[in-house]
Amino acid sequence: MKLFDPRPKSHLNEFFDREEELNEFIRSVNTSPLTLVLGLRRYGKTSLILTGLNSIKAKYLYIDCRMLPSGMIGVSDFTQLLAMALNRFTRRYRSLRSALFRLLEGVSGVHVGAFGIAVNLRRFQPSNLMELFESLNELDERVILVIDEAQELRRMARYRADQLLAYIYDNFRNLRLVLSGSQIGLLHRLLRLDDSTAPLYGRAYAEIRLRRLSNELSREFLKKGFEEQGLSPPEDFMDYVVDSVDGVIGWLTYIGFKVSILKSFSREAVDEVLEEAFKIVLEELENFLSLRPMARRRYVEALRAIALLDEASWSNIYG
Repeated sequence: MKLFDPRPKSHLNEFFDREEELNEFIRSVNTSPLTLVLGLRRYGKTSLILTGLNSIKAKYLYIDCRMLPSGMIGVSDFTQLLAMALNRFTRRYRSLRSALFRLLEGVSGVHVGAFGIAVNLRRFQPSNLMELFESLNELDERVILVIDEAQELRRMARYRADQLLAYIYDNFRNLRLVLSGSQIGLLHRLLRLDDSTAPLYGRAYAEIRLRRLSNELSREFLKKGFEEQGLSPPEDFMDYVVDSVDGVIGWLTYIGFKVSILKSFSREAVDEVLEEAFKIVLEELENFLSLRPMARRRYVEALRAIALLDEASWSNIYG
């Protein structure tokens, strides 16, 4: 299963369309110290990043901020996530393992052993966090530092994530930053690239935005995916899926995956999948609102207005 594999894609033979965005991403990674990949959830940001990096055989450290706990977080939470990413890095690039271990042995609170890298949080200080990235930089290899859903770092208490990113940008020439974000406004609020008082102000960066697939591309995606499964769905079924999903490639993949297992080309089968999707979206919305108790009512009213108004402009919603 390629196109309908629900996991993020990582190789060109699994990737669908997006050639323009993919080429733009590769150009940016090769030339810019900072690349932003933006788009709503399930628009294919992670797939674009992993496919692009693997296609040019880039070495990368991948940090998934979706794995951070809910609520406010501390430096220790991010440090543990970074340690996990470093362990994956050393397993993926075994030729760099010994060199990185030697560099990390000098970092206070970091233990390197037979089972990999571990952090003693009682001895590890926030100032030591920079030393972890410095060790990567001293490998003398270009490493792409990928921080997926980077806007989650806004929740870090008593530590400025934008200062950390600015320091990496300015001082570690062998590291390049790739940040993705589905809550685009929150990511820009974290980075404050247009704020003259912010650490990252004035730094050059590239921005790549992913959008929905057109109806034609949505249909082509479904057709190719079902062909891989040896299935030929009827046209009215394809019409119903395309109209229901509105070009979100993640949900097209999910429907294709589930329907391929069920082997039932009925609207009821699609509706069952959409019901599951709705529950996932509702859970994500609840998680989003739980972090903003003071603003919860405003968000709920805005969402209600969007759902009810024919033209949900800001003036209509605000009114």
